[in-house]
Amino acid sequence: MHAIELDPSDATLYANRSLCYLQMTEADKALRDANTCIKLRPEWLKGYYRKGSALMSLKEYKEACDAFEAGLKLDPGNTELEKVFQ
Repeated sequence: MHAIELDPSDATLYANRSLCYLQMTEADKALRDANTCIKLRPEWLKGYYRKGSALMSLKEYKEACDAFEAGLKLDPGNTELEKVFQ
């Protein structure tokens, strides 16, 4: 958390914290950080993966599919995203 205070423009920090929140079953916070990650670095797949994972945890399946699909549009051959999308 302190790293984000030092550099709030680093999308990697938000993606990492999003994963931590997911592992702590705090999906709302994970989703918030995933959205921030996407805002800061919209071309990076990791944000879409984190967003989709958080939405799955929240049982928002349609929105999760949309997030995974958005990531696949950036990298159609990404096997990890294809796997979770299906």
